[in-house]
Amino acid sequence: MAAKRYGPVDGKSRSGLADYHQSKDELAGLPQTVAEKIPVTNTPNIFSYKAYVFAKNPALVQRFIKATKADVGGVGGHVVAADEVKSIMAKFVLDNNGYRGEPIFTSFIVTHTGDDVAVTGIMSEATPMSVVDELMWDALQEGASKAAELGLYGPGQDLVADAFTGNLRGAGPATVALPFPVRKDNASQTVLVSFADKTEPMAFNYYASGAYMLPRFNTGLVIAASKMKRGYIMDIVDLDTKAQAIEAGAHPRDQKALDGKMEELAKGLQEKVIRLRSPEDLYDIEGLTRSSRFVIARIWSRDDKGEADQLGYVVSAERLHNIKTKKGFTYGGKDDPVLLAFAQGDWPAPGEITSPWASCPMVAGDCRGSHNLHILPMPINSQTSYWSGPILSAITLSCNIHTGRIGAISDQFALGTPWDQVRKQAGELAIQFRLAHGVKQPATLHEDELEYQEGWKERRTRLEGQFRVQPPLMFGNGNGHHDGRPAKAGRGAGRPNEID
Repeated sequence: MAAKRYGPVDGKSRSGLADYHQSKDELAGLPQTVAEKIPVTNTPNIFSYKAYVFAKNPALVQRFIKATKADVGGVGGHVVAADEVKSIMAKFVLDNNGYRGEPIFTSFIVTHTGDDVAVTGIMSEATPMSVVDELMWDALQEGASKAAELGLYGPGQDLVADAFTGNLRGAGPATVALPFPVRKDNASQTVLVSFADKTEPMAFNYYASGAYMLPRFNTGLVIAASKMKRGYIMDIVDLDTKAQAIEAGAHPRDQKALDGKMEELAKGLQEKVIRLRSPEDLYDIEGLTRSSRFVIARIWSRDDKGEADQLGYVVSAERLHNIKTKKGFTYGGKDDPVLLAFAQGDWPAPGEITSPWASCPMVAGDCRGSHNLHILPMPINSQTSYWSGPILSAITLSCNIHTGRIGAISDQFALGTPWDQVRKQAGELAIQFRLAHGVKQPATLHEDELEYQEGWKERRTRLEGQFRVQPPLMFGNGNGHHDGRPAKAGRGAGRPNEID
C-alpha cells in the first residue's frame, strides 16, 4: 500500500484540537450581549488552525474553498446522518490535516444535509488537489466504517469506486472547488454553499437560470452598476454518457456494447460541454437545461469586452450511474449535488441566489431515487422526512481570503424566516401530488430514470413474454369485432351503422 501523502501538520504527532480555534468558543472571555438565543439553525462548529488564521502578516497566496459530500450511511434508512459519523470524520481530518509541514485546511466545517455528510474548507495552492481528495476519501471511508459499526443503512453507499485512484471525480463523492480572488485589499469574500439530498445536479439549474439570468429573481441584472449588468457566461455539461453512447451507435439493449461505449466516453475524465452567454443565449440555455441531461456547471463574470472573467459558481456536475464499478454502470441512488458560489459585489446577493426556491419547484429523486417531488429548503443539518423527499440547504460563509479563515456562518433557510411558509407550501403540494398520482407518471420517473429499477426490469421482462402480435380490434358493418366472418350489408342511408 502506498504511503499517505497527508498526515499530522508537524509530521510527528496527531494535531488534535489544541491547535485549532473553534467557533463554538468564540465568546470565551468576552461579555455576552444577549442572555438567550432563539435556535434558528444547527450552526456548524468552525475549526480554524490558529497559527495560520491569526497570523499578523499572512502570505498573499492563491486559496480555494472546497466542498466534498457523500452518503456514507443513514439513520433509519436514508433519513439523516449520525452525529458520531460526523465527529469521527472531523477527528480524522483534524488528526491528518497536514502536507509538508503546513495545514491542508486552514479552516473547515463538517455538516450534513439529509443523510449526506459534507466537509467544506479553505485550502491553498501549496497542497495539490489530489492530496486533499485523498484525505477526503479516507475521511469518508472512516465515516463509512463507523456507519457500519452503528448499523446504519447503506454504509459507504456513495463511495462507488473500488479504491482511490488519484482524485474524487469518478469515485462517487460530490466535490467542487472554487478559487478565491487574489488581492491585497479587501480580505472579505462571501461564499454561498448549497447541498441537496435525494435529487440530481439538474435541480441546481433553478439557481443558475433564476438568479443569474432572470430579473424576476435578481433585479441587480437590471439596476446594479457592477459587472453583473453585463450578464454571465455559462458552461453547460452533458451528463448523460448513456445517451451519448446510444447517439454514437450503441444499441440501447446491447448492454455489452453500451458499457463499452460509455467506458470509452469516460476515459480521461473528459466532459462534453458547451459555453453560452446570458442574456444573449437565454432561450438556448433555458432549452438545454429544462431536463436532467444538461447542467449549468460553471458561471463566469464578464469583462468589459464581454468575455469570461472570474469564475464564481461551480456545481458538482456528475451522474453516479455514469461511473463503472464491478457490477457495471449501475447505481442505486441520486447524485446529491454540491454548489459553491460567490455572493455580493459582481455576483447576486444570497437572497437573490436562493429566491428561485420560493416557487416550490419539483425535482427528480425522492424515495428510491425514482420520483418527482417538490423540494424543501431546510436549515443546515436537517433530515429528510415525507416520502424521503428531496431537501436543500444553503449557508453563507464569511471568509477571510488573506488568512484562509471561515469567520462566521449564516443559514439562508433558517427557521423563523419566510422560508417557513415556503416549506409549508411545498409540503402541502408534495402530499397532494403523491396522493394524486401514486406510481403513475409524472410522479414516478420514466423507466430509463428509475435508479432502483431491477425489480421493474424483471417485471417488464416477464410481461414482455406475454404480449402477442395480432390484428387490431376492428368493427365491421354491424358485425362487431372483425372475426373473419363476412360483414353484414350496411344501410344505404340514414344513421351510421351500429355496433352489434
